[in-house]
Amino acid sequence: MKKRNKLIVDYDYNFNLIGMISPVKDYKLIWSINNQLKVRLVKNTDLILEYLNQQKLVISNFLFETENSSLRILKNKAEDGDELKKSYLLPELKNFDYFLMLEGSGDTFNISELEGKLKNLEIIQYLTKIDVSKLKSKENLVF
Repeated sequence: MKKRNKLIVDYDYNFNLIGMISPVKDYKLIWSINNQLKVRLVKNTDLILEYLNQQKLVISNFLFETENSSLRILKNKAEDGDELKKSYLLPELKNFDYFLMLEGSGDTFNISELEGKLKNLEIIQYLTKIDVSKLKSKENLVF
């Protein structure tokens, strides 16, 4: 009998995650967030997640970077998702339309200040901070 080795990787989830419910198109949400936060989120290359069962997810991705931090907006629903088989970045949180990921030091953004400013936007119906350590599919957020 052959002995198989397994590679076990422990990722570092050193970022804040905010889930947002907003029925608007991504470009309208990004425009509103840019105006509210005085940042310049721009469309970045779509994220492509490939699974062993040949399934592929294409996730819309917007990014604003400073020297010490980055602010990223990810769409939860896959761009090329079949309507019969909806694919999500985080399937356990399919009620959320978008995720805001804040990485890096807090010199540019304060998470509570950020939440307060985003709650003032009328197009965002609901937002909440999400504990990444409790997510089943948190590996989808490592890229």
